[in-house]
Amino acid sequence: MQPTPTDMKNVLMKKPNRRRFLTAAAAATAGFAMPALAQEPFPSRAVRIIVPFTAGGPTDVLARMLGQRLSDRWQQPVVVDNRAGGGSAIGTNVVAKAAPDGHTIGMVVMAHVVNPAIRNDLPYDTVGDLVGVSQITTSACALVAHPSLPADTVAELIALAKAHPNTLSYATPGVGTLNHVSGALLNQQAGIDLLHVPYGGSAAAHADVLSGRVPLMFDVWAPVKEYVRSGRLKVLGVTLKERLASDPTYPAIAETLPGFEVVSAFGMVTSSKVPRPIVDRVGADIAAVVKEEAFAAKVRDFGMEPVGSSPQDYDRFIRTEIARWSRVVKAANIQVQ
Repeated sequence: MQPTPTDMKNVLMKKPNRRRFLTAAAAATAGFAMPALAQEPFPSRAVRIIVPFTAGGPTDVLARMLGQRLSDRWQQPVVVDNRAGGGSAIGTNVVAKAAPDGHTIGMVVMAHVVNPAIRNDLPYDTVGDLVGVSQITTSACALVAHPSLPADTVAELIALAKAHPNTLSYATPGVGTLNHVSGALLNQQAGIDLLHVPYGGSAAAHADVLSGRVPLMFDVWAPVKEYVRSGRLKVLGVTLKERLASDPTYPAIAETLPGFEVVSAFGMVTSSKVPRPIVDRVGADIAAVVKEEAFAAKVRDFGMEPVGSSPQDYDRFIRTEIARWSRVVKAANIQVQ
C-alpha cells in the first residue's frame, strides 16, 4: 500500500522531534561526562620543574629539594629539567610554551621581573603567557666593599662618590642582573655615578672585589656573608627596609636613603593557560612544602627566608617588581645587546 499524503506529513513532522531527542540525549551524555573529566586526579603523570640555569647552582639545588617533597606528596615523579641560557629566558620559554595542563612548572629568580625591562627579544610575554604559582623564598642583598675603600657607611660612600665623580665602580655578574640594577637604583636615589663593571658570572666578580681591583658590589647576602665574617669584605648596608633579623649589626641602606629596597626571590610559574583550579592546587601544595619545618630550616641554612605564598600574592609581587624595575632601567638606559 502506498503512503497517503497525510502519512507522509506525519513522518516529516516526526523527524525534527527525533533530531531534538538525539540532541538532548547527546547533551545529557556530555553533561554526565564532564564532571568525570574534571575529577581526573592531578598530577596524572610525571611533573617537570624547568630550571633556567645549569645543574649544581642554588636554583637547581632548591628545585631538587622541592621536587623530592612534591613527589612524595603527589606520588608521582617530579623531574628537574635544566634549560640554561638567555638570562633565564630559554628555560622560562619552555614553561610558557608547554602543554597547559600543570605538568610543567618553572623556577624563576629576579631575572624574571628584570628581563621584560631590558630585553626586547623575549620569546614570551612575561605577564600574558605565564602565571605565578608560589613565591618560595626571599632574601636580602648587601652592598659590600673591599676593606681598603675609605668609606664604612652608605653616607660616607655617597660623600666619597660626589667628591670623586666617575671614579668608583661596582662589579656584577653581568648586564641586567639584579646586582646591576641595584647599583643603578643607588645611583638614582643618591645622585651619584658609580661605574658598572660587568663580568661573565659571580665568581669572576667576587674575585676582583676580594682582590681590591673593583671596590664595590651588590650581591645576595648568603654568598658574601662568609667573606664579611672573615674580614675580607665589609658591609656598607643591606637592602631590606629594615636590618637583618639574623645580623642586626649591619645597617639598612634605607636608614640613609628612605625607600631604598631590593629583595631577591625564588618562585614558581606556569603557563597562564593552565586551568585555575590546577594552578591553585599546585600553589597550595608548594606552599605547604615550603612551610614544613625541615624544608624551611634548610632554606634558612642557605641564607634565605621561606615564603610559600598563594598564586595571587606571587602574581602581585611579579607585576609590582616588573613595574618598579622598568622605571629604574629606563632612567638608567640599561639595554642588553
